[in-house]
Amino acid sequence: MDYLSLCLICKDENDYLPEWLDYHILMGVDRFYIYDNESRVSLRTSLSDYIERGWVVVVDIPGKAMQLYAYDHCLQIFGAQTFWLGFIDTDEFLVPKTAPGLKELLKDYEQYAGLAVSSLFFGSNGHQSRPLAGQVASYTTRSHDTFKENELLKSIVQPAYTVMPNSPHDFIFVENAWCVNERFDRVDGQRYPNHVQKIQLNHYYSRSNQEIDQKLRRGNSGDIAWARRRFEVVNAVSTVEDQAILRLFTANPGSSVPDPITNLPAHMAQLTRHHCVDPLDIPYPSVAVEFRSTFSQIDQIKSQMRAAQDRHDLAEFRRLLLLRIQAAPNYLVLYVTLSNLCIELDDPQAAWQSLGEAWRRSPNNYVILVGMAFYFLKTDNFPLAENTSRLLLGIAPHDATALAYLTCSFLGLGRYDEAIALGVPLLELDWQFNELPDGMGLFLARQLAACLQQNHDYIGAARLLEQALILQSGDLNLLIALANVLHLAGDEKNARRRLLEARALEPGNQLVTNLLKQLGPSTSTPRAQKERR
Repeated sequence: MDYLSLCLICKDENDYLPEWLDYHILMGVDRFYIYDNESRVSLRTSLSDYIERGWVVVVDIPGKAMQLYAYDHCLQIFGAQTFWLGFIDTDEFLVPKTAPGLKELLKDYEQYAGLAVSSLFFGSNGHQSRPLAGQVASYTTRSHDTFKENELLKSIVQPAYTVMPNSPHDFIFVENAWCVNERFDRVDGQRYPNHVQKIQLNHYYSRSNQEIDQKLRRGNSGDIAWARRRFEVVNAVSTVEDQAILRLFTANPGSSVPDPITNLPAHMAQLTRHHCVDPLDIPYPSVAVEFRSTFSQIDQIKSQMRAAQDRHDLAEFRRLLLLRIQAAPNYLVLYVTLSNLCIELDDPQAAWQSLGEAWRRSPNNYVILVGMAFYFLKTDNFPLAENTSRLLLGIAPHDATALAYLTCSFLGLGRYDEAIALGVPLLELDWQFNELPDGMGLFLARQLAACLQQNHDYIGAARLLEQALILQSGDLNLLIALANVLHLAGDEKNARRRLLEARALEPGNQLVTNLLKQLGPSTSTPRAQKERR
C-alpha cells in the first residue's frame, strides 16, 4: 500500500507535467493518478516513461466538467491503494516547510480525515512568454498572505474516511471524521483563513502573459472579462518574494539548486530518472470510466439547487438543501446555508435551530461563527453580532467578511465614527481586489455615505456613492443620493449631470424634477472652488 498519492485531471497540459511530476516525486509522492480529459496528444504517449517506471496511472475521461467525477472515481477505484490521496492541479505545487518531505509532515495528521492546505497565488514575475526554466524557478513573487484568494484550500485526504468530493477544494467525510489545517483547526468548506507556516500550496495561477492569453482563449467567452480582471489583480498584488520551494533543494542532501537555476527542471528530472516504484496490484480502466450512481445523484441535486436559486424558488431550494443535509449530515457548511436561507424566508427560529445543530457538532467553528454573525445582524441583535465578529477576528484578524460584519454592527449600534473608521478603508480595499461577499460592498457604501453626509463630509460621501454606482450602474436611488450630496458639496454641475442621468431612467420622477429646479445654472462654479478663491 502506498502512503501518499496525488490525483490530477488535465487537458493539454502535457508540457507542464514532467516538472510537476519530478518535483512531487522528490517531495515523497508514491503514485500519481492522472485523468486525461481529451488531450490532443495522449498522456499515455507523453508520459510513457513515468508509466513504465510505475509512477503514473493514466485514466481517460472524456466529456465536459468532469473534474469532480474524476476525483470521485479516483477515490472509489484507487483509494484503497493509498493512505493519503491529494487533489491538486498542474499549476499547483505542495511545499512542506517544516519537514524535508510531504510524508514526514503528514505523519502528524494521521488521526484526521484530511489536511487542508492554504494557497498562495503567484504572479507572472514580468514574464511575457513561457519561461524555459519552468514554474518553480521562474515564478518567485506572490500575493500577501491575507489576499482573499489565498483563503482557497486544496485537500489531502484519507480515502478510508472520505465519502466524496464536494468541490475541487473540499470533501465530505464520514460521520465523526473531519479535515484540519496545519494548526489542527477543523476546516469545513472551500475557504479558510490562510496559514502557511508548515506547508503551503504554490499556485502559479498567472504564469506568463502569453499563457494567460492561451488560458482565456480556451475558456468560454462569458468568463473572459472576469478572468482577465482576476489575473490582473493577482499580478498587481504579487509583490512578496517567496523562495520557500527553492530552499527545499538546498535543505535536502543531493538535491541542491543547480547553477544556473534555469537548469532546475533538468536537474529534478535527473534526480528522479532512475527511481521506480512497484506496479499496482489491481487492474485499472484503460478506456471507459463508470461513475457511482450515488455521486451522480448528489451532483444532480446540486445542479437542481443552482437552477432553483437562479429562478429564486426558495421553497424548492430548501427542499433540495435538506436532501443534501440528509446525505451528508457531517458537512457543516450546509447547515449555515440553510440558516441563511431560513432568514431570507423570514423563519429566524428555523435558522437558529440549524446553526445550533451545526454548533453541537463543532463548537467555535469558523464557518459556523460566520453564519452566526450574519444571523445576529439580520435579527438586529447588534451587540451579539459585534461579539461574534470579534471572535471571528480572533481567528482571522484580517478577514474581510468579519471586518464587514463588525462595521455593520457599529452601524446598528449607532457608533457611526467607529463604522466609518473601519468601513471606509475596507471599502477601498474591496474596490481594488474585490475582497467582500457579493452585495456587501454596495450595502456598506450606501450606509457609510449616509454617515459621512450626517457628519457634513459631503466629498467623502460622494466618493462612496460614485463607487457604488460602478458596482450597480443605472440605480435611480443611488443617482439621486449622489446628486444630493454633490449639491451639498457645492458641485452643482456634476449634481445636475447625475440628475439628468436619473431623469433619463425615469422621466416622470417628481423628486428628480424638483431637485433640478433647486439647482442653479449649469455653468455655476462649485461652492468649494469659490470659497478657495
